Amino acid sequence: MHARYIFRMDDITPTMHWGRFWSMLGLLNRYRVKPLLGIVPDNRDPRLNCQQPDPQFWDTMRTLSSKGLVDIAQHGYQHALTVHNGSPLLKSTHGRTVARSEFTGYSYNEQLSRIQRGRAIMRENGLETNFWFAPNHSFDHTTIRALRVAGFSAISDGISLFPYEHLGMLFVPQQLWRPRWMPAGVFTICLHTNDMSTNHIKSIRRFLRTPTTFSSFSAEVASFPSKGPSRVCNPIFKGFYRGARGAKESLDWCRTTLKGGPLSSFASDGRQH
Repeated sequence: MHARYIFRMDDITPTMHWGRFWSMLGLLNRYRVKPLLGIVPDNRDPRLNCQQPDPQFWDTMRTLSSKGLVDIAQHGYQHALTVHNGSPLLKSTHGRTVARSEFTGYSYNEQLSRIQRGRAIMRENGLETNFWFAPNHSFDHTTIRALRVAGFSAISDGISLFPYEHLGMLFVPQQLWRPRWMPAGVFTICLHTNDMSTNHIKSIRRFLRTPTTFSSFSAEVASFPSKGPSRVCNPIFKGFYRGARGAKESLDWCRTTLKGGPLSSFASDGRQH
């Protein structure tokens, strides 16, 4: 059994950093890797405005999709994040202590409306997809209900070792933001090309050159549930991941809170000086 890796490119908009987008997409395609592009249907987040909008945006996305170079997902609706009452579904795994979200905590009707409006924009521009993921990894059980009604079938998110079903929705997990060797499982590496550094790109290039098995979001959806003992392995992996995150958060707390104090020698690198 070998690990399979998916690459996901977030925050795809007409105003994204096009130079970095094309550089990363070209690199992935050179190694025959088919990434999942998360398109924001109607971007209203000023942080994603890196340059003037490209009037050929939708033509470009249709061409990439029709040539089979990418998978397409709807990435929320407007990427407009607000602090709202409610508990995001992935809070414990993605460290979301504040519900800055486009969906979490809103009513079913409001969430369904946003999802459907976003889907209508995608369809008007010739892109049909049943794949979805939320801005800031923040959504709740109400979001899943609304997604099912709107016709979506798979979400790119969650911490697990293999894809799994939850409330009638298929989750293909997203656990990494940088390449990392793993012995088994399905791992999605999330990339934000708008602010990728040169060193980050170099690490991806090195990873692509290794003897690694690369997959795609659509391939994992199509093969589910024939690959991966998800019922046995996923709970074990979630427990391990949460334990590792807890240990990291404790170490980070030591580095900041105890800096300069009597325990700072342990906090800096785990060894006493």
